[in-house]
Amino acid sequence: MEEFREITDFMDRVEKDARLGPMHISLYLAILYCWLRQGGEGPAKVSGRDLMPLAKIGGPVPMYKSLRQLHEFGYIEYRPSFNRWTKSEIYLPLMETLRYRSKAKGGCLLRGLNAPRGPL
Repeated sequence: MEEFREITDFMDRVEKDARLGPMHISLYLAILYCWLRQGGEGPAKVSGRDLMPLAKIGGPVPMYKSLRQLHEFGYIEYRPSFNRWTKSEIYLPLMETLRYRSKAKGGCLLRGLNAPRGPL
C-alpha cells in the first residue's frame, strides 16, 4: 500500500471528519491528481475547468463552495488568481507536512500520467 500513501493518509483523516461529504472527497482527489501530475511539489496550479470534470462536479457554485470549505477545514490552502488566464494555486498541507516528494522514476502513485493516451 506504500504506493497509495497519499490517498490512504487523506482517507484516514476523512474517516474521522464528519464535515466532509462525497463532493469534498472527489474534489480533493482531483486536486491531488493534478498535483501529482504536475510533479508532486509546490502548489497544484488548477482552474475550475480542470477540476470540475475530474471531480465529477456539475457546476462552479458547488465546486467553489466545496473548495472554500476544504480551505476553511485546513485540507488545502487555496490561493485564487482572480484572473481567468492564470490558474489558481492550491497547496496541500497534508502532503507538505508528510514531506511527500514526487518519485521521478518508477515510484510515483500515478506513474505514466504524461504518456499519450489512446481512445478509451
